[in-house]
Amino acid sequence: MTGRTLGEIARELGGELLGPGGMIITGFGVLEDAGPGDLSFVARAGLAAGVSKSLAGALLVPVGFAPDRPAIRVDDPHRAFVGLLDELAPPADLIFPPGIHPTAVIAPDAEVDAAAAIGPFCVVGAGTRLGAGTRLGAHVVLEADVTLGADCLVYSGVTVRYGCRLGDRVILHPGAVIGSDGFGYLPGPEGMEKIPQVGIVVLEDDVEIGAGSCVDRAKAGRTVIGTGTKVDNLVQIGHNVKIGAHCALSAQVGIAGTVVMGEGVVAGGQVGIADHLEVGAGARLGAKSGIWRDVPAGETVFGYPALNIRESFRITSAVRKLPDLIKRWRKIEARMEPQQEQE
Repeated sequence: MTGRTLGEIARELGGELLGPGGMIITGFGVLEDAGPGDLSFVARAGLAAGVSKSLAGALLVPVGFAPDRPAIRVDDPHRAFVGLLDELAPPADLIFPPGIHPTAVIAPDAEVDAAAAIGPFCVVGAGTRLGAGTRLGAHVVLEADVTLGADCLVYSGVTVRYGCRLGDRVILHPGAVIGSDGFGYLPGPEGMEKIPQVGIVVLEDDVEIGAGSCVDRAKAGRTVIGTGTKVDNLVQIGHNVKIGAHCALSAQVGIAGTVVMGEGVVAGGQVGIADHLEVGAGARLGAKSGIWRDVPAGETVFGYPALNIRESFRITSAVRKLPDLIKRWRKIEARMEPQQEQE
């Protein structure tokens, strides 16, 4: 980034300048990585210990925090810092050059908006439609009858299979697969018989799918991911799953078929959800939890199998005491053995 003064940044943010306004800021960084020319942030006062170890030249700090170096005091340092990071983002035209690359293969009846961009070696199938401002990176495959709305970003190596529907401003990161066959088989005398997977996937507006994640098409009907939901890397979403708006699913979450998830659910890394369950709106699923029964709205669960977080922590605490309890029990047994022999 081009260097700016701390005073200029303070005016941009509407914050209180603490220290020399002429200090030059040449970059942004988190506390652990920032250098003397960087601006970092302190999200809350409880993180003061990390500040003393940081080499950051200046800080964004919350109201009431007394910094040990030049700073800008704002109501929400993290949000202010995130806003500044836009300056470092590469321009879209660098990642997705405008126009249609000559190596792209586009079906004659595909509908591609004049403001869309299609990168090298892309395949756009028959009847597929691309909205205004949508951009495809290299080696993207859109099978037949796929619809992408406006201003979508589809990074390299993504596959969207036939019939799937994507809304506006959807982001698909490298290697994501939308509309792969659901894992459906019928056991028979000659082994596992494949069940035809004839449904589709619907990604509503502002959905983001991480690298290497897969969303299976429905056996029949639709697999749906609701408006604004964010899916991390390496997540598996099974057939006929319905996910509500504004959920957040961390890396390596696995959701079996026909799960229904309400709005605003947050799932930590490696959560596993068994099939045909309901997770209520606003539920919190702790990392590595095994969800084996329905989760009520607003509840926080943790553990394997997952239980209410208070109950799970009580059990965990009790388990940690078992070694000492076993030692005590063995001592009691040793004292009782002579009495048993006399009897």
